[in-house]
Amino acid sequence: MKADLHFHTVFSDGTASPETMVKMVKKRGLDGFSITDHDTAGNIQDYCDLARKYDLLYISGIEITTRKGHVLGYCTPDTADVLGEFKPLQPVEYYIEKGKDCNVVLSPAHPFDYFRHGMGNTIFLHKWSALETFNGSTVFPFSNRKAEKAAKILNLPEVGGSDAHTKYYVGLTYTEVKAHTAEELLDQIRKRKTSVGGKHLNVFQFSRRLLKSKMFK
Repeated sequence: MKADLHFHTVFSDGTASPETMVKMVKKRGLDGFSITDHDTAGNIQDYCDLARKYDLLYISGIEITTRKGHVLGYCTPDTADVLGEFKPLQPVEYYIEKGKDCNVVLSPAHPFDYFRHGMGNTIFLHKWSALETFNGSTVFPFSNRKAEKAAKILNLPEVGGSDAHTKYYVGLTYTEVKAHTAEELLDQIRKRKTSVGGKHLNVFQFSRRLLKSKMFK
Protein backbone atom coordinates (compact mmCIF):
# COMPACT_ATOMS: atom_id res chain seq x y z
CA MET A 1 0.00 0.00 0.00
CA LYS A 2 1.00 3.63 -0.52
CA ALA A 3 0.26 6.39 1.98
CA ASP A 4 0.98 10.12 2.03
CA LEU A 5 2.29 10.57 5.57
CA HIS A 6 2.81 14.31 5.58
CA PHE A 7 0.42 17.08 4.55
CA HIS A 8 -1.41 20.06 6.01
CA THR A 9 -4.94 21.47 6.15
CA VAL A 10 -6.67 24.67 7.23
CA PHE A 11 -6.16 23.55 10.83
CA SER A 12 -2.59 24.83 10.56
CA ASP A 13 -1.04 26.50 7.50
CA GLY A 14 -2.77 24.57 4.70
CA THR A 15 -5.32 26.11 2.35
CA ALA A 16 -7.81 23.24 2.00
CA SER A 17 -10.15 21.36 4.31
CA PRO A 18 -9.26 17.87 5.53
CA GLU A 19 -11.94 16.35 3.29
CA THR A 20 -10.64 18.17 0.21
CA MET A 21 -7.14 16.85 0.88
CA VAL A 22 -8.26 13.31 1.69
CA LYS A 23 -10.49 13.18 -1.39
CA MET A 24 -7.47 14.11 -3.52
CA VAL A 25 -5.38 11.39 -1.86
CA LYS A 26 -8.00 8.91 -3.04
CA LYS A 27 -8.04 10.44 -6.52
CA ARG A 28 -4.26 10.02 -6.75
CA GLY A 29 -4.72 6.29 -6.25
CA LEU A 30 -3.13 6.07 -2.81
CA ASP A 31 -4.33 3.77 -0.04
CA GLY A 32 -3.74 5.77 3.11
CA PHE A 33 -2.91 9.12 4.69
CA SER A 34 -1.76 10.99 7.76
CA ILE A 35 -2.76 14.61 8.33
CA THR A 36 0.22 16.21 10.06
CA ASP A 37 -0.83 19.74 10.91
CA HIS A 38 1.55 21.88 12.94
CA ASP A 39 1.33 21.22 16.69
CA THR A 40 -2.17 19.73 16.50
CA ALA A 41 -3.52 16.27 15.78
CA GLY A 42 -6.78 17.79 14.55
CA ASN A 43 -10.19 16.13 14.88
CA ILE A 44 -9.40 12.42 15.06
CA GLN A 45 -13.01 11.28 14.78
CA ASP A 46 -13.57 13.37 11.66
CA TYR A 47 -10.42 11.92 10.10
CA CYS A 48 -11.54 8.37 10.91
CA ASP A 49 -14.90 9.14 9.29
CA LEU A 50 -13.16 10.48 6.18
CA ALA A 51 -11.01 7.36 6.00
CA ARG A 52 -14.13 5.19 6.02
CA LYS A 53 -15.91 7.41 3.51
CA TYR A 54 -13.07 7.22 0.99
CA ASP A 55 -11.97 3.67 1.87
CA LEU A 56 -8.50 4.73 3.02
CA LEU A 57 -6.22 3.82 5.90
CA TYR A 58 -5.74 6.63 8.43
CA ILE A 59 -2.69 7.03 10.66
CA SER A 60 -2.86 9.77 13.28
CA GLY A 61 -0.10 12.33 12.88
CA ILE A 62 1.32 15.69 13.87
CA GLU A 63 4.23 17.93 12.89
CA ILE A 64 5.81 19.20 16.07
CA THR A 65 7.76 22.43 16.34
CA THR A 66 10.82 21.71 18.50
CA ARG A 67 13.56 24.14 19.47
CA LYS A 68 15.80 22.63 16.78
CA GLY A 69 13.35 22.04 13.93
CA HIS A 70 10.27 20.09 12.89
CA VAL A 71 9.51 16.49 13.88
CA LEU A 72 6.74 14.21 12.63
CA GLY A 73 4.89 12.02 15.12
CA TYR A 74 2.66 9.03 14.27
CA CYS A 75 0.41 6.72 16.27
CA THR A 76 -2.80 4.74 15.91
CA PRO A 77 -6.11 6.65 15.95
CA ASP A 78 -7.23 4.94 19.17
CA THR A 79 -4.18 6.31 20.99
CA ALA A 80 -4.09 9.72 19.26
CA ASP A 81 -4.88 11.63 22.46
CA VAL A 82 -1.22 11.25 23.39
CA LEU A 83 -0.24 13.58 20.53
CA GLY A 84 -1.77 16.43 22.50
CA GLU A 85 0.91 15.88 25.14
CA PHE A 86 3.69 16.94 22.77
CA LYS A 87 4.05 20.58 23.67
CA PRO A 88 5.82 22.77 21.07
CA LEU A 89 9.17 24.52 21.44
CA GLN A 90 10.71 22.04 23.85
CA PRO A 91 14.24 20.57 23.65
CA VAL A 92 14.62 17.59 21.31
CA GLU A 93 15.35 15.31 24.28
CA TYR A 94 11.86 16.04 25.61
CA TYR A 95 10.26 14.59 22.47
CA ILE A 96 12.53 11.57 22.36
CA GLU A 97 11.53 10.60 25.90
CA LYS A 98 7.88 11.42 25.31
CA GLY A 99 7.89 9.30 22.15
CA LYS A 100 9.22 6.31 24.07
CA ASP A 101 6.68 6.75 26.86
CA CYS A 102 3.74 7.15 24.47
CA ASN A 103 4.87 4.60 21.84
CA VAL A 104 4.83 7.28 19.14
CA VAL A 105 6.89 6.90 15.96
CA LEU A 106 9.08 10.00 15.64
CA SER A 107 10.79 11.18 12.47
CA PRO A 108 12.58 14.46 11.75
CA ALA A 109 10.72 16.27 8.97
CA HIS A 110 12.66 17.36 5.84
CA PRO A 111 15.83 17.21 7.96
CA PHE A 112 18.22 18.87 5.51
CA ASP A 113 15.87 21.51 4.13
CA TYR A 114 17.34 24.46 5.99
CA PHE A 115 14.76 26.85 4.50
CA ARG A 116 11.88 25.03 6.23
CA HIS A 117 13.04 24.23 9.76
CA GLY A 118 15.07 21.12 9.00
CA MET A 119 17.06 19.87 11.99
CA GLY A 120 20.21 19.28 9.98
CA ASN A 121 23.04 17.36 11.64
CA THR A 122 21.17 17.46 14.96
CA ILE A 123 19.47 14.27 13.81
CA PHE A 124 22.70 12.36 14.41
CA LEU A 125 22.60 13.19 18.12
CA HIS A 126 19.37 11.36 18.92
CA LYS A 127 17.66 7.99 18.53
CA TRP A 128 14.73 8.20 16.10
CA SER A 129 12.07 5.75 14.95
CA ALA A 130 12.40 6.76 11.28
CA LEU A 131 13.65 9.48 8.98
CA GLU A 132 11.73 11.41 6.32
CA THR A 133 13.93 10.90 3.27
CA PHE A 134 11.46 11.96 0.57
CA ASN A 135 9.67 15.24 1.18
CA GLY A 136 7.61 16.27 -1.82
CA SER A 137 7.80 19.98 -1.07
CA THR A 138 11.58 20.10 -0.91
CA VAL A 139 12.52 22.13 -3.96
CA PHE A 140 16.18 21.15 -3.90
CA PRO A 141 16.63 17.40 -4.55
CA PHE A 142 19.95 17.30 -2.69
CA SER A 143 18.02 17.76 0.57
CA ASN A 144 16.23 14.45 0.06
CA ARG A 145 19.39 12.72 -1.14
CA LYS A 146 21.26 13.84 1.97
CA ALA A 147 18.41 12.55 4.15
CA GLU A 148 18.52 9.20 2.35
CA LYS A 149 22.25 8.88 3.07
CA ALA A 150 21.65 9.79 6.71
CA ALA A 151 19.00 7.07 7.02
CA LYS A 152 21.53 4.50 5.82
CA ILE A 153 24.17 5.75 8.26
CA LEU A 154 21.71 5.66 11.16
CA ASN A 155 20.08 2.41 9.98
CA LEU A 156 16.65 4.05 10.07
CA PRO A 157 13.53 3.23 8.06
CA GLU A 158 12.57 5.77 5.40
CA VAL A 159 9.22 7.57 5.29
CA GLY A 160 7.91 10.03 2.74
CA GLY A 161 5.08 12.46 2.20
CA SER A 162 4.06 15.33 -0.03
CA ASP A 163 4.12 18.00 2.70
CA ALA A 164 1.36 19.52 0.59
CA HIS A 165 -0.36 22.69 1.76
CA THR A 166 -2.81 22.76 -1.18
CA LYS A 167 -4.89 20.11 -2.89
CA TYR A 168 -2.75 20.33 -6.04
CA TYR A 169 0.22 18.43 -4.66
CA VAL A 170 -1.15 16.13 -1.99
CA GLY A 171 -0.60 12.45 -2.72
CA LEU A 172 2.28 12.97 -5.14
CA THR A 173 4.81 11.58 -2.64
CA TYR A 174 4.28 8.54 -0.48
CA THR A 175 5.53 5.82 1.83
CA GLU A 176 5.08 2.28 0.49
CA VAL A 177 4.61 -0.59 2.92
CA LYS A 178 2.78 -3.91 3.27
CA ALA A 179 0.02 -3.16 5.78
CA HIS A 180 -3.75 -3.21 6.19
CA THR A 181 -4.15 -1.37 9.50
CA ALA A 182 -2.55 1.58 11.23
CA GLU A 183 -0.98 -0.79 13.74
CA GLU A 184 0.58 -2.86 10.97
CA LEU A 185 1.88 0.21 9.14
CA LEU A 186 3.59 1.58 12.24
CA ASP A 187 4.98 -1.85 13.03
CA GLN A 188 6.42 -2.14 9.54
CA ILE A 189 8.08 1.27 9.95
CA ARG A 190 9.68 0.10 13.20
CA LYS A 191 10.90 -3.03 11.43
CA ARG A 192 12.45 -0.91 8.64
CA LYS A 193 10.25 -2.47 5.97
CA THR A 194 9.33 0.68 4.06
CA SER A 195 10.21 2.41 0.82
CA VAL A 196 9.43 5.87 -0.53
CA GLY A 197 8.43 7.17 -3.94
CA GLY A 198 6.75 9.88 -5.98
CA LYS A 199 8.02 13.29 -6.97
CA HIS A 200 8.80 16.65 -5.44
CA LEU A 201 7.84 20.18 -6.47
CA ASN A 202 9.81 22.11 -9.04
CA VAL A 203 10.63 25.79 -8.49
CA PHE A 204 7.50 26.94 -10.34
CA GLN A 205 5.23 24.69 -8.31
CA PHE A 206 6.87 25.70 -5.04
CA SER A 207 6.37 29.37 -5.91
CA ARG A 208 2.74 28.66 -6.71
CA ARG A 209 2.31 27.01 -3.33
CA LEU A 210 3.72 30.06 -1.58
CA LEU A 211 1.46 32.35 -3.58
CA LYS A 212 -1.62 30.31 -2.77
CA SER A 213 -0.72 30.28 0.90
CA LYS A 214 -0.33 34.06 0.99
CA MET A 215 -3.53 34.61 -0.95
CA PHE A 216 -5.76 32.40 1.17
CA LYS A 217 -4.18 32.40 4.64
